[in-house]
Amino acid sequence: MALPQLPPPIDIPNETKRGVIDGLKKVIEVFQAKGILGKEISYKDVIHNPDILFSFIQTYKANAPLAEKIVVGKDGKPVTDPDAPLVCGINLAQIQQLLVKTCARYFLEQDTREEEEIVTETVTKTRFLFFKTTEQVERVTGGGFDQRKVRDISRYMAFDWQLPLLSAYAELSSAQLLELGENIVALNSAEGIREFAKFDQPTIKKAKATAGADFVTIVAVRPAAVGGIATWSKDMYGFYRQALGDDAFEFFCRDKAFYMVCAALEKPAARIYGDVLCYIAADNLEEMERLNMDKADVLIAAMKLAFGNKIRAVLSRPAFAKDVLRKLVESLLHVEQEKSQLAISAQITCKAIAPQVFEWLAKQPPLES
Repeated sequence: MALPQLPPPIDIPNETKRGVIDGLKKVIEVFQAKGILGKEISYKDVIHNPDILFSFIQTYKANAPLAEKIVVGKDGKPVTDPDAPLVCGINLAQIQQLLVKTCARYFLEQDTREEEEIVTETVTKTRFLFFKTTEQVERVTGGGFDQRKVRDISRYMAFDWQLPLLSAYAELSSAQLLELGENIVALNSAEGIREFAKFDQPTIKKAKATAGADFVTIVAVRPAAVGGIATWSKDMYGFYRQALGDDAFEFFCRDKAFYMVCAALEKPAARIYGDVLCYIAADNLEEMERLNMDKADVLIAAMKLAFGNKIRAVLSRPAFAKDVLRKLVESLLHVEQEKSQLAISAQITCKAIAPQVFEWLAKQPPLES
């Protein structure tokens, strides 16, 4: 999976930074003169407010020709390629990185800053060797910010799409950030960041060791899978990853109680269930386990065929085990037929009961999330 690549670190000389600031101010003035940027927005607003900076970058991308006399290459010609060097010696991607880092650092310093408090203390002082006096002294405490978190997050800020996520990034602990490192760029939504934030450092560390090179993909696609992956051995992770393909990430989002039921499955049986393991309720899986592998295989296939796109909604209901599935399982338990004949029988049965199953499903209460 292709992930955004952070621009290589660069030490920008102060003179170059002053040139960038001067150019940014000129672009702001041009956009304000054209009426596409509010006249009330100042340079400080742009570099201190993530929402304003994000909006400004989108405005620039949509109106780059308006700034073609300001944003020029070494040959004096307009530049639109983000990787092409500008007259100041760096490129647009690096300028964006500088602006995003600056804005992120300021935002995070404010977000993690402690409130200042005035504390009154009683102090005893000795005067002239023998005489002691006490007095009330006030001092200010707090007011500092989480320097480590600010450093660890801003280090990996370079893209405009990260700006709306700063509030969510700030919810990550320093320990979580340590495990993430540059993989923080794989967390590209507030929901994903908050899913990841639910796991403590030992859980994340175990998932990283288990998933290996898959870890960055998991962070990008289903951060909630971290907890499930941490409960399995490396061998079993590899098995389910191979058996389920990318559906494995959904499977690893399930709870530990369900994994306890899965632990009783033999590997060939797990392959038969396949993606069904991503959504089947534990009660239904336990009911199905009464069948041998051939019978389980034909019943799963028959239900998929008969229930179509409602198969997930049906099998995710624990009540289906007692209300419907038990009778289906018992009807197959003692049948002695070739697998091909058994498959036909199961298909006929499931197709016949499908209307009743759909009617049953419509009466079920919403599942608790």
